[in-house]
Amino acid sequence: MQVIANIDQADIGVVENAKSVKFTVDAFPGKEFDGKIEQMRLNPQNVQNVVTYNVVIDVDNPEQRLKPGMTANLTITIDERNNVLKVPNAALRFMPQDATGQRNGNSIGGGNANWQGRRQSSGNTVASTSNGGSANGSESQFAPSTAPVLAGQTRIVWVLGQDAKPQRRRIKVGLTDGAATEVVEGNLQEGEMVVTGQTLSSTGNTQSNQSSAPGFGGTPRTAGGGRRN
Repeated sequence: MQVIANIDQADIGVVENAKSVKFTVDAFPGKEFDGKIEQMRLNPQNVQNVVTYNVVIDVDNPEQRLKPGMTANLTITIDERNNVLKVPNAALRFMPQDATGQRNGNSIGGGNANWQGRRQSSGNTVASTSNGGSANGSESQFAPSTAPVLAGQTRIVWVLGQDAKPQRRRIKVGLTDGAATEVVEGNLQEGEMVVTGQTLSSTGNTQSNQSSAPGFGGTPRTAGGGRRN
């Protein structure tokens, strides 16, 4: 049996290095089938300015479960790492802000701040791309928080210290799957709470606005007490 997969042009470059192919069909929920890339056809398909390439995947079908015409949902593994330290990509994009909402990479301003974070752990991460880049430990070579995550970058993440304030950590990143990224080296330890978000509130601001959601509660009234039509 063969599966004809439509691969987007942005991903076709890394599909050549695929280590495994798994897919599912709606007829057998929860069942994964294994395949192997046999051919990459060079005739592009252009549908509404979306360019895809046909990739032929060979599949053993001894039980004749797979039928012609079925729609397959593929997962192609490009590379993988086991038992590595990884951080959520939201932590790589985070930059602290002061009470005025301005980004501040060196210190934290006044006001109250609530920090949201996740503890990074050792685990597995699979990447869809593996583009490389060089970076050294100097401040000027740190990749900015808005830059795409590429293997080999030196980036900054923030962790919550014992004083509940964010502290900088320098790391060098490796493989990424778009949601989590491998930590190759740096002064980040497993179990530290990495900061992924920040909620600011001005000190002394006690004013609150109350409103009813549309469709709930009483009918809105005007300031004069009349009914609004």
